[in-house]
Amino acid sequence: MKIIPFLPRGYESDSYLLVNSGEAALIDAGVPSGLVLEALAEEKAKLKYILLTHGHFDHTASADKLREVTEAKLFVHTDDAEMLADPQKSALALFFGRYDTLSPCDGTLEDGDSISLGGEEIKVIHTPGHSKGSVCYLAGDKLFTGDTLFNGGYGRFDLYGGDFKALTSSLKKLGKLDPHLEIYPGHGDGTTLGKALELLNFI
Repeated sequence: MKIIPFLPRGYESDSYLLVNSGEAALIDAGVPSGLVLEALAEEKAKLKYILLTHGHFDHTASADKLREVTEAKLFVHTDDAEMLADPQKSALALFFGRYDTLSPCDGTLEDGDSISLGGEEIKVIHTPGHSKGSVCYLAGDKLFTGDTLFNGGYGRFDLYGGDFKALTSSLKKLGKLDPHLEIYPGHGDGTTLGKALELLNFI
């Protein structure tokens, strides 16, 4: 499975295009849609899924545009589905005073679900704390952590649905996985799971 990272700075989140056997999935949609479409054309791949790690605006901004152009299906954890239509809950109103909304998701995810991409499985791991429906996606030896875990930190828990106790439990849950997994966070650079958690004293 090939991974094409989009690593902007500022409010735009890191997004990752996963490509396998002509099929593609975009993990988070904070990147401008044009960049994704260019990468899809270069890879000669069809975007099947947009998989959100959670519902905050900086991870969802280009989702509707990409769905319109590619007919990809948007998935988010059940507990964050409400955020797509609520700019207060998605924090868009808080940071920018804007009240844009997204179309409803095409399906919801639960802990332990799997999504098949070109014959390989992407596993859903529910990791609440940054938001109620935050998830990580495990694809082989790659772990896409969204805003649950960064290289040297973790996501804030003072926005809608945030809960530090739940976040702590989620980080301990990740600590049961292989520490050699490469993590691809929602902001900043990657590292290994073990190194990221060791900095937080969770293992």
